[in-house]
Amino acid sequence: MNRVIRKSTAQSAGEVLDLLGALFSAELVSSSRCLWLVSPWISDVDIIDNSAGTYPALTRHGRRRIRLAEILVTLAAEGTRVVVATTSDGHNDTFRRRLTLLAGDLRVGEKINVVVDTTRSLHTKALTGDDYALVGSMNITHNGIHLREEYVELRTEPDFVAQARMDAFDRYGGVL
Repeated sequence: MNRVIRKSTAQSAGEVLDLLGALFSAELVSSSRCLWLVSPWISDVDIIDNSAGTYPALTRHGRRRIRLAEILVTLAAEGTRVVVATTSDGHNDTFRRRLTLLAGDLRVGEKINVVVDTTRSLHTKALTGDDYALVGSMNITHNGIHLREEYVELRTEPDFVAQARMDAFDRYGGVL
């Protein structure tokens, strides 16, 4: 299956957020062995609305919109190896600090690897799980999700996903 979203400020911003929410919701139900999130610029953006308490795994974070770092540490607590690759750009410091703090609170720091490209040459953007790869031009930031023109493609063909997982593993580590 392929799903392509060509997003602009006037079109499809909600569609991208819905897709991210659906992918992370699926992860909460049936977690990948390893989840790679690659984004040169990354922010602790709201991803899932849990105001109705729909996601029991997220209960510890309250009934509200749940942010990316909270979802990632919850997945780590459920057994997923989480690998985040980003750059050393100062924009990412807040997210990295929050992820580290939350991982410490839940005692899952050993399940989360943050790979920082100090050369700032990283330009790849992807979210790769056991059976899907989301690729394209979008950074996981407020501007990337809500404002900028972006191209996002969800791929689920086994050969494509297997290659994406191998590429992520070779470049950033994790588990296959």
